[in-house]
Amino acid sequence: MILMYHNIDEKAGFNTVSAENFGRQLRFVQQHWQFTDLDTYVRECRTNHRLATVTFDDAYSCIITQVLPIIHDLGIPITVFVPVSYIGKYNEWDENLSGYKRINILSWNEIESLSQDSHLTFGSHGMSHVSLKNLSKSQTESELRESKEILEYHLQKQVQCFAFPYGQRKDFGCATPDLLHDAGYTMAVTTLWRRHNRNANSYQLRRIEVKPSDTLEDFQRYLIRKIDFRYIKQEIKSIIR
Repeated sequence: MILMYHNIDEKAGFNTVSAENFGRQLRFVQQHWQFTDLDTYVRECRTNHRLATVTFDDAYSCIITQVLPIIHDLGIPITVFVPVSYIGKYNEWDENLSGYKRINILSWNEIESLSQDSHLTFGSHGMSHVSLKNLSKSQTESELRESKEILEYHLQKQVQCFAFPYGQRKDFGCATPDLLHDAGYTMAVTTLWRRHNRNANSYQLRRIEVKPSDTLEDFQRYLIRKIDFRYIKQEIKSIIR
């Protein structure tokens, strides 16, 4: 399974899981699953259903202040997806949402330094954090290629994974597996819910979004119950629409 977080802070709030809950959630998963990096997960998840990996969208500064101490302590690797045009800025795309809170995004200096940490891998979250649904093919190619090239220039490492902004089916737009492959990506993650990716296309990987309101009991329940009700509900909604 792929866990998806956005922000971590002392207290839960807008797109923010509390540091206490984050640590408790990871410790629970570590007792029942094997944490690995995203690349290994994608290669082996079809045969090993006990693998888990952790992803963060938006590259908020909490990676330094809250996340690193916890993942270092537990020895857990994470993948961080960067909205390249917003590096050193904040989450302007959320300003019209209810309960909005301004959250700072990592700077280039911070990202370059963090890229040397063996617990972290960076991926692209596009240039401008927009849904790809209304973009032309050439605009989509620009979002994919330009963000990847800029990240690779600064990190001096290959960037292999893309995270769709907003990440529902309607947000894929023209970004087909072939287009992602041609742009140089080997995998892409969505916000579509599912605990397993055993038969999934590696360019449409599903994740488990951890919400600020989730208690540890909520978290445990939707990971271990036999029937994945959130997945079923999501699929029914997609058929109705």
